Amino acid sequence: MIKRTQIILILIQSLIFSKEFPVHEIKLLGSITDPKQEISGMDWFQDKLFFLPENQGGFLFLATKADIIDAIKSKKNQPITPMKTKFNTPDYSNLISGFDGFEAISFHKNKVFISIEAKHNEKMYGYIAWGKIDSKTFEIIIPEENLKKVTTPIQIDNMSFESMLWYNENIYLLYEANGSNLNNKTNQIKFSPIDSRITRIKSMNLEYRITDVTQIDSQNKFWCINYFWPGDKKLLNPNINLILYEGETHQSSETVERLVELEIKGDEIIISDSNPIQLVLDSSKSRNWEAIARLDNKGFLIATDKYPRMIFGYISIN
Repeated sequence: MIKRTQIILILIQSLIFSKEFPVHEIKLLGSITDPKQEISGMDWFQDKLFFLPENQGGFLFLATKADIIDAIKSKKNQPITPMKTKFNTPDYSNLISGFDGFEAISFHKNKVFISIEAKHNEKMYGYIAWGKIDSKTFEIIIPEENLKKVTTPIQIDNMSFESMLWYNENIYLLYEANGSNLNNKTNQIKFSPIDSRITRIKSMNLEYRITDVTQIDSQNKFWCINYFWPGDKKLLNPNINLILYEGETHQSSETVERLVELEIKGDEIIISDSNPIQLVLDSSKSRNWEAIARLDNKGFLIATDKYPRMIFGYISIN
């Protein structure tokens, strides 16, 4: 009887933990769909969702929460045309040697923070830039002097700080690659906007790539995109997958597309007790998810850069 009960419990666990969540695509129109934009981050300011292009063009994209919710509810796949807002920055291609693009965005009140990637003399570097947003026009201005260079914890080509969030009067930058075969003493960056001081906080090992994070909640928890394209296998040298029960589409593919909840506990970033959210994979191609934001308590909004194309999606967790 005990063995039978144990078997039933194991079967129930496998069904729960192996569940995969579909991505409902929200159709976008306009220049945001141009692959040259390469969306690399998203964050909320008021009830507006801002999309950060990787390439410097002098603008961001904006969509309202109301329009997003209407599109999700629409049975006719109602499209959204995000508007452009002014993004006034220095010419970082001249200011930063090896400037490679913008990687993440984070708002706190009227403050805005940007993560920048650069490659100079065959070495990868990160930078943090900061400024303010006008609450009426949504124009962002970042002064030239508001720039701080950040050393990456290890050197991996084309990888730096793809995620950032505001917590307890500091900005946290998360490095992209944190696998145990790459670095067994991982740490992340804590930046103080008050005095521009950088300190480091101990963090977890997490295989594959962390490509963006949500805002932190009242329990000091936040979700990250945890993505693996099999073409990066040699580069990332991943260890054992942390999910015991893989979803159906993940069982037949090396690609990993999932969300993992992290938590700031004391002076450390750890993986929370919540189960990872595995996404239903596209059978024909990997999707390079580069941006994420919560949608209240309903679910998550995610976006790709340009691989396989610009996709804006909704994941319902209810």
